[in-house]
Amino acid sequence: MFEPATCYSARPAACLRESVLRCAAIAVLLALGSGCRAHAQASAQVNTGTDDDDRKYEVAQPASSAPVSVAPAPQPSPPADRTYYLGVVSDLSLARASTRAPACRCLAVAYGPPADPKFAWQMGPPRVEPGTMAVAIAADGVACSAPGYAPLRASISAVERAGDDIVVVVENVKEGRPAMHGALVVAPSGKGALVVRARLGAPYGAPAGGGQGPCRVSLE
Repeated sequence: MFEPATCYSARPAACLRESVLRCAAIAVLLALGSGCRAHAQASAQVNTGTDDDDRKYEVAQPASSAPVSVAPAPQPSPPADRTYYLGVVSDLSLARASTRAPACRCLAVAYGPPADPKFAWQMGPPRVEPGTMAVAIAADGVACSAPGYAPLRASISAVERAGDDIVVVVENVKEGRPAMHGALVVAPSGKGALVVRARLGAPYGAPAGGGQGPCRVSLE
């Protein structure tokens, strides 16, 4: 408790005013001290609550000393043997080292087993049924003076059977379309031959020695 200070003024009113001012100053100091303590307590409570709020969302991780093993990715199985159906095929052509003598007008024609070295396969010869024969054509490298000759665009458009004969239809395809140079067929029996017919004005359907078509290639 504070004791009232002694007033030495000769005027009682002055002493009273001085006492009032001192009491007011003491009250202000006490109020400031109480406010600082309350602010400190509130700050401590806020900080404590924030830490608790952060920790309540944490998830305890199980302690484990065992190493984590990762299973290796499965490896793709090797491709199975390729099996082809009969008809025009896209990855067969006449090998570069093969003879390019014309069998038909402006056209070299080869036939035989698919594994024969005269043929070129992009991925090797396929597995085929017994009696299957490969046929390949080439117009590039074959001398020709016929109009409409486009050696790099010569293409097999169809393969069909007519009696004992195997008929191969050859045309010149337009730029932008793939040129098909090979086919797989069932070897003709008896006196059957490989017959080449032309399509859309291509010159390949006539015999190499001249005359009218179609061109017949005897099978030995």
